[in-house]
Amino acid sequence: MGDGDSDIPLAVDMDGTLILSDMSWISIYKVIFRKPWLIPGLLFKEITGKRAKWKRDLAEKLNFDPADLAYHENFLEWITGEYARGRTLILATASDRIVAEQVAAHVGLFSDVMASDGDYNLRGQQKADSLVARYGDKKFGYAGNSHHDIDVWKHSGQVIVVNPENGLLDKIGDSADVIFE
Repeated sequence: MGDGDSDIPLAVDMDGTLILSDMSWISIYKVIFRKPWLIPGLLFKEITGKRAKWKRDLAEKLNFDPADLAYHENFLEWITGEYARGRTLILATASDRIVAEQVAAHVGLFSDVMASDGDYNLRGQQKADSLVARYGDKKFGYAGNSHHDIDVWKHSGQVIVVNPENGLLDKIGDSADVIFE
């Protein structure tokens, strides 16, 4: 990793990267299992391509404590060091903004939150496009864990892989600058 890479803003994915779980599943578990009558409406939104809308619906009903989530401790220590050096950190997640802002406030390292908002599902190419629009191509680092993050890494100046999904490291090969298993 070149010295310049560590000075560009770092966008950090939340689900499976910063936290070891997925807020969509936590939301489903904490909301749907207690209010099963919501299932038909959520399924309809998923089928009709309104994933961002059902994430927002769940986020508005979800009551959780970010301190109870399982965080990737080694990665959290590393980004705490990056923050201490003055690096700009952005939480960039497909989870809903309501949930993401609570996690970001708890962690206390992020200068901004980019997230799904009820209309826009910030995932894959949409996340890549949003980061490029804000920072420029290759002008940001990105930490993620999923095959959906490959689209973002294609435009990242620094590729950080955290808690990789099965087969992910085979797909990105030597392009990873930093890996947290």
